[in-house]
Amino acid sequence: MRVTGTCYMYFTFDVGFAVGLAQVERLVAEESLGQTFKRPRRAPEASLLPRHATRLLQRGEAIKVGRFETDPSVEITVWEFGAATVTYRAAIDAELSELVPLADELWDHAALMGDSRRRAQQLVLALGSAIDKPALSERFEDYVVFDVRLPEGTPVTVLREEHGATVASILRAEPQLLAQEEIADALSVHCAYLPNEIVLIDWFAALLVGDDMEDERRVLEIAVAELLELRYLDEQLDRGIEDAHRALHKSRSAFTALSTRGGDLNRIAQLQADAAVLFEGVDNALKLLGDQYLARLYRAAAGRFHLPDWNTSLERNLRVLDGIYEKLATRAQSLRMELLELVIIVLIAVSSAIPFLIGH
Repeated sequence: MRVTGTCYMYFTFDVGFAVGLAQVERLVAEESLGQTFKRPRRAPEASLLPRHATRLLQRGEAIKVGRFETDPSVEITVWEFGAATVTYRAAIDAELSELVPLADELWDHAALMGDSRRRAQQLVLALGSAIDKPALSERFEDYVVFDVRLPEGTPVTVLREEHGATVASILRAEPQLLAQEEIADALSVHCAYLPNEIVLIDWFAALLVGDDMEDERRVLEIAVAELLELRYLDEQLDRGIEDAHRALHKSRSAFTALSTRGGDLNRIAQLQADAAVLFEGVDNALKLLGDQYLARLYRAAAGRFHLPDWNTSLERNLRVLDGIYEKLATRAQSLRMELLELVIIVLIAVSSAIPFLIGH
């Protein structure tokens, strides 16, 4: 079965704590593409969707991916919660089975990873003060979306009923034939709004079939960005807990402990505040309550990417960090009281000794 369409390759990086989108648009106004979603297709309330990103268009050179080639135009989505997604696209006109080696090629594609990181670095430098606490992370998330159209008159049900093994290999980037259990699992997460549409979502790639699937791609794009931010934040909290645990068991003299524990408390408090703000910003980045279909699609993608599990892990880490902070604060307070008592004893002793010293 021959399919036509476009393959989209997403590479998402953390570029800082937060991004001022208005300042970004002033800095690169000639490149801005505007809104994250192009139109309220599903419900009137969708027009009220808040803006959380702006898109930029860059020119570059085509990159070979197997027998396919990327378009020279590269889109960069800048998210207000401190992430940037570099998107490549390649035209598809091939047999469905030919997408299996394409997906295999895209697994850890060195040229695309290197080019996307270079563009992200240039973005951080170009935006400057528009990014709060700019820093390009080593971690990134990549994802592939095959947005295709079937031959005219072909029902979308054939993808699962007749070509399920091929589709599963595309979604898993696995050139070998998968076991039936894996095929069933790869095809298990899907959504559709119209009879001739379908969205099949897996952890490496998604397959979209329909006449206009741009909003569906945007939902998947932000879900991938959320995954990056949640995993990145989880790493930060893990390191923060380790540092806080070491601070809790430091053995120092009473006088140096006060100053160092004060610094430890400040660092932990700053990490708690940053994590809470970022967690809230990422969690609320997409409001689709007025658009029930896109909300359902987002929940399906979030489930496949295990976003609820990452949320649970972050909440647990934040509670652990809160507990360590309270213990450090309690110890610091106790230490201050002990030092105050010692000072009072010394002052009493000195005041008692002064009359004898004066008499002699």
